[in-house]
Amino acid sequence: MDRNKIKGWIIGFVVISILLSLFFLTNRNRADSLPKHNEIPTIKSLGQAFVEVAKEVQPSVVNITTEKTIAVQPWNRLGPDFFRGSPFEDFFRNFGFGAPEGGKEYQYKQRSGGSGVIVDKEGYILTNNHVIEGADKVKVRLNDGREFTATVKGQDSKTDLAVLHIKANDLPVATLGDSDKLEVGEWAIAIGSPFGLEHTVTVGVISAKGRSGLGTGTYEDFIQTDASINPGNSGGPLINIDGGVIGINAMIIQPGTGIGFAIPINMAKQILNDLIKTGKVVRPWLGISAQDLTSELAEHFKVKEKEGVLVSEVHPSTGAEKAGLVSGDIIKAVDGQPVQNVTELVKAIQRKKVGEKVKLNIIREGRPLMIEVTTAAMPEKAELEKKEG
Repeated sequence: MDRNKIKGWIIGFVVISILLSLFFLTNRNRADSLPKHNEIPTIKSLGQAFVEVAKEVQPSVVNITTEKTIAVQPWNRLGPDFFRGSPFEDFFRNFGFGAPEGGKEYQYKQRSGGSGVIVDKEGYILTNNHVIEGADKVKVRLNDGREFTATVKGQDSKTDLAVLHIKANDLPVATLGDSDKLEVGEWAIAIGSPFGLEHTVTVGVISAKGRSGLGTGTYEDFIQTDASINPGNSGGPLINIDGGVIGINAMIIQPGTGIGFAIPINMAKQILNDLIKTGKVVRPWLGISAQDLTSELAEHFKVKEKEGVLVSEVHPSTGAEKAGLVSGDIIKAVDGQPVQNVTELVKAIQRKKVGEKVKLNIIREGRPLMIEVTTAAMPEKAELEKKEG
């Protein structure tokens, strides 16, 4: 056979082989880019899981409306701040110009609301303190349409938690989960009444844990989530994919998008019984003031930054003073668990009971020591200020 013909056949065969390979490769890539047949049920199952969780938990989520009486001076209605400090201030104050009360104080009703979650068949509802703080009347509406006047059983401004009580039968109760087991990236579902829209469900993930420094109070250990938490969601539950309540929705950062925060449910569990029984929280207290170790302080005390917490003051007649703690001590661990900042120290102590002994590993003037402190009941703020004064 002619060599040219053989060469032509070979070239043709190679070209056809390349074209066929490209054809099959392209179609395989297209097939790989589409959901595999066995993956479609998995996607549907995930969506169904959200549906089932919402059905399970929604009945235990309540809408809360509050009413409080606000007293206002009549002249304030015409210009409370604009005229303050000007010659017009006395005119409005003394004559109450345009006020039918003739210059006297008048009152109006301010209404607002939020969400809550039923945590006990006896009618106890967990919500935020800021939702019901200062309210004269609190009403609760259930998912089934029933309405009740609620009693405020207990409040705790330090954690922004409160407990309400309603007298009702056949109440659906939410299952409380374990917020200590949370992992960043897992699913989070928020249920509440944003902008008055009842029983709204939003889905996101756990964005971060242990958030603090937000300026809301002493006990900050927030769960951060991108599940939408809007005004009215406050007090509602944050739920995991298994339907367990892992947090109580508390706040958002404006004007950020997808930056919401919830109080861990384990923190709520620690104080729930106190709020129900006594209306307030009795917390264990060492009797010290403490601060984080900055790089300058760490260098001064010859320790590593974030290697402990500096004792800045020891209050008199407290467990800390009796145990021998002094200003300048560095607390490195509580019962063998390292603490890197004040937030971790506070969390560790709050897990204890009043009257319980706590072992502190400290550094004093470069020497390691172990001191045992017996906790006492934390005094009220006014009492504490009196002691410090």
